[in-house]
Amino acid sequence: MLYKFYFTLVVVFLIANTAFSQDEFQRIEDHITAYLKADITIPNLSKEVLENKNTIQNNGSWLDIDYKFTAETNWIPLVHLKRLKQFALYISLNNESNAESKNLSAKTITGLRYWLQVNPSSKNWFQNEIASPTAIGEILVLLKGKNILPLSLQDSLLTSMKQGDVNKAIGANKLDMATHIIYRACIVRDKDLMKFAVNQAFMPITLTNKEGLQPDYSYRQHGPQLQIASYGQVFLTGEYKVASWLVGTGYALPAEKLKILDHYLINTYLKTIRGRYIDFNTEGRGISRNDVLDKLNITSKVETQSLLSLAKEASPQNLPDLIAAEERITQNQSATYKIKPSHSYFYKSDYTLHNREAYSFNVRTVSKRTIRTEYGNKENLLGKFLPDGSTNIQRSGSEYFNIMPIWEWDKIPGITARDYPVDQKMTLEWGERGVGEFIGGTSDGIYGTTVYSLNYNEVTAKKAWFFFDDEIVCLGTDINSYAKEPITTSVNQAWLKGEVKAFANDKLISATNGFTNDNVEWLWHDSVGYYFPNRGNINLTTNEQEGSWAKINANRSVTTIKGKVFKLWFNHGLDPVNQSYAYIVKPGISQVEMKSKPISNIKIVSNTRLIQAVEHSDLNMLQVVFYEAGTLKSNGAVITVNQPCVVLIKNLNTQNPIFSVSDPTQKLTDLTINFNSTLIKTTDPLSVSLPQGDYKGSTVSLKFNSL
Repeated sequence: MLYKFYFTLVVVFLIANTAFSQDEFQRIEDHITAYLKADITIPNLSKEVLENKNTIQNNGSWLDIDYKFTAETNWIPLVHLKRLKQFALYISLNNESNAESKNLSAKTITGLRYWLQVNPSSKNWFQNEIASPTAIGEILVLLKGKNILPLSLQDSLLTSMKQGDVNKAIGANKLDMATHIIYRACIVRDKDLMKFAVNQAFMPITLTNKEGLQPDYSYRQHGPQLQIASYGQVFLTGEYKVASWLVGTGYALPAEKLKILDHYLINTYLKTIRGRYIDFNTEGRGISRNDVLDKLNITSKVETQSLLSLAKEASPQNLPDLIAAEERITQNQSATYKIKPSHSYFYKSDYTLHNREAYSFNVRTVSKRTIRTEYGNKENLLGKFLPDGSTNIQRSGSEYFNIMPIWEWDKIPGITARDYPVDQKMTLEWGERGVGEFIGGTSDGIYGTTVYSLNYNEVTAKKAWFFFDDEIVCLGTDINSYAKEPITTSVNQAWLKGEVKAFANDKLISATNGFTNDNVEWLWHDSVGYYFPNRGNINLTTNEQEGSWAKINANRSVTTIKGKVFKLWFNHGLDPVNQSYAYIVKPGISQVEMKSKPISNIKIVSNTRLIQAVEHSDLNMLQVVFYEAGTLKSNGAVITVNQPCVVLIKNLNTQNPIFSVSDPTQKLTDLTINFNSTLIKTTDPLSVSLPQGDYKGSTVSLKFNSL
């Protein structure tokens, strides 16, 4: 009797456990199908289904699809699966017993069989290993339980989905592969396969990958290459999507991983968006795609299953931040709405993010530790100089929206480069390793300094940016080149919006028609002021420029695009030797303020090949780039370092200054600082232990306590 009792107990437990597992699968399937059906407009779906149903051939093909097409992007055969997915959606949303659904079911079966028969293939592995299996998986999930597909056909389709090696994939690509494995696990009710797929899907949510999410919360893909949007956005959307499917099950996203995901979304990705538009440097080669900077599509205003909708569902504790971001992106509120001051230097990806209520000012650089912005799949044909210190200056956010086809690409905002007669095409696909070593930055979370030692395309220079509240000081020195073209430093190249005013030759002038002038003190355009403390050969054009998307992306339209562009730059001339520049950007200022409020709180202490330094008297702050061990004197303060480094000093003229220090080479283990001022008299050095391992290049902060 005791044996029978235990046997019965085991059977009941197994039945209950199996039922629980099946209930979990059903819950996951319900979430997936709800996701796939979301945002469907029934009239539009019915119209498209009717059109495609009437044009599908008896063999299951469509005449307008070239099934032998193998291009890397805009892969035509994928349209076949998209149309069959429409059929599956229609069937899933309707009573399968009616004649129309039965007829559509038959055509769906024929269409799926034709796909297996012709087995289309693309030159781009993504289409074969991610796009196609994902589309098939979605069709199978939508049709599950409808008793439509013959078991043999379903098995063949499941086999066809087994593409790629998810174990070897990384970042967003691993997540995409894991997602279609989740579809397979649901179809066959395989607990082990589901566990494996979920583990793979959530594996990229870690700070230790060589690619993917980094310890500094930047995102890299295709090697050590900045991809905060592009692949980073795919990663975010995909992870929140899968997390939403698994809520309330034993496969749910662990709390510690959700915390990492939320941090990347709120403190990195969303901060690169100003108003409705994202920083062009975060998109990688996607910069060459029209409308890519517009992020309205991540809001619930466009889709109920958008990135922000999914994030709200997965992380309700972050609702205030997510709602504020959505209000800015949907333009229900201004671009300034609930923006808090912040500064981040991403030492893993050579990127600077500086946010203020009035503006965003970001910088993209590259070092021997990272990869230049890639060209691939015939995209980003002209982005040769993008990582050479390009600056993204935004107030409304739309300053650069869709300007790329008509840009002069050797005058991308912020860069120093050769001034070619025509834009230069890239020749090396999938990214080029940087060469510079002294590239880095210091950040205390609110203020910071960025340095870029340029050595590319026969041009060398030392470039640095000093970030304060209302101003950004941009310095360049040691500019040298023996190239046959003149060398220029671009200050900005954005859409022309309204009039341009300048103070030159000791008088206020209208600069709306452009000029070349060696005696410009300041210039104003679109609520941004540009100050030139050392003057220089300054050029401005406001002409109409033209181009096409096909010029920068061979997969896009050849239609000519025209528009007036505000383009401002220094001309360093031919064969420059040890040339320099200095300009101060002050966003969020009116014409009246430009005339009545000269910049007197900023002192450029040094702009030489050894030291670049700026002091801000109102903030009582000194920021210094030491290219070599050396000493700097400024306003009664004397600072000496025994190694090249970047130093930011707050509370400068007090007895307790705060130092923030970083090593741009990411090679040092420690350094020594000697500091004296009018209030501090000591010979005791400050010994600084620099971060190591995954945190090389990050900032260490410490107080200097006087004796």
